[in-house]
Amino acid sequence: MEAKNYLSLLDRIKLNVTGVKKIKSSDPSQTVLILDNTALVISGTNLSVENASIQTGEVEISGFINSIKYSSVSRKTRFSFKNMFK
Repeated sequence: MEAKNYLSLLDRIKLNVTGVKKIKSSDPSQTVLILDNTALVISGTNLSVENASIQTGEVEISGFINSIKYSSVSRKTRFSFKNMFK
């Protein structure tokens, strides 16, 4: 059973997410969070990770948020050294 995650969006400028396992990437236009077997892709402008605690799984993102999208994480897209040296 997958762990629950919660999203809380305030006026499109502050997003709180729980259930985060990893911050895969973050730049001013896009942040990608990994939740169990799902990626959460946040797009916008001037995005920044304000607070993050992977121990508790809580992340706070600020900036102007244009979209929030869930995306599957397949085994093929996960990074491994084995794939790097093929």
